[in-house]
Amino acid sequence: MASFIEDKIEELLKKGYSKEKIRQLLKEDDKDGELDFYLRNIAYPADRLKYQFVNLSLFFILLFVTLKKLYFALSFGQLSIVMLLAMVVPTVNLYILREIMRYRRIGYLFCMVLSAISLVNAENRAFPEIILVPTMVFLSAFLYTKLFWQYERDEKKKKGKGD
Repeated sequence: MASFIEDKIEELLKKGYSKEKIRQLLKEDDKDGELDFYLRNIAYPADRLKYQFVNLSLFFILLFVTLKKLYFALSFGQLSIVMLLAMVVPTVNLYILREIMRYRRIGYLFCMVLSAISLVNAENRAFPEIILVPTMVFLSAFLYTKLFWQYERDEKKKKGKGD
């Protein structure tokens, strides 16, 4: 369930407020220190529209890989420890799919890192994963850079920390 601050940030971003203005408006409502986390984790609505096609491409590639892994996990036919272990990857992928569709920073980071690590597994070095997994790494890194990284750098420069 989304927190009050997350909903409020989404609403204010849709109205066109900058993240710095939102920080000033909501700092008294931030009792748990969640404000900075959500401000860094949510993309601007204009950027969402700008990169919507790339985001959907990443989503459908990850969905295909997830469904393939889910089919493999369910092909054992009976509940066993092997089936439960095989369900870990599709379960994590479903969480990543959710975060990607919500344009959340953590979804792109998880997708990028876990996809790169998944190339260690031999089954991900066969066709079509040998093409799809590096594509997911590239797309998630691209979206992370375009949706979040630039704003983080600009924020550090404003605070005087530099790069």
